[in-house]
Amino acid sequence: MNARHLFFVYGLDIVIVLLAIGAAATANLERTREPFPRFQLLMPGLLAVAGAIILFSYPDIRDITNPEVWLVSAAGVLAGACRGAMMGLESDQVHRTVRVWHGRDAVWAAWIMVVFAAVQGSIETALRDENPYETTAEGVMLLAGGYLLGRSIVGWLRARTMTHHDLKD
Repeated sequence: MNARHLFFVYGLDIVIVLLAIGAAATANLERTREPFPRFQLLMPGLLAVAGAIILFSYPDIRDITNPEVWLVSAAGVLAGACRGAMMGLESDQVHRTVRVWHGRDAVWAAWIMVVFAAVQGSIETALRDENPYETTAEGVMLLAGGYLLGRSIVGWLRARTMTHHDLKD
């Protein structure tokens, strides 16, 4: 294994974990019931999906075209979209802020993704051979990332079109 290959293996695993941590940090705003900028609704889903795309693009980008990947992702997006459509949400159209009621599910999904990204990266770098747990970790990360993406997009779209609530004190 040369230095370039080691950099990509370790570096990409670290980037995936950092993106998952970023998703968890931005999802944490939804748990507080405090108003926050509307665009922040998109961040957990976009960061989580970016991590999942990196996971599947290395070492062989053709893994992204695998039908099982799309099926698992679609199931996560559908579940997240249903949650995004039903979650309690108030939107201030003037200041472009939102308040999410009972938004802990995004934090849980993001931290599940962090844990599985860290475990998958650790096992992958420690075994040096084929990782027997890789498909399980990837599947959980796809479900969590898809869930966050579906939830984020539907919540953001709902917040843009819903009735104005004055959230500034």
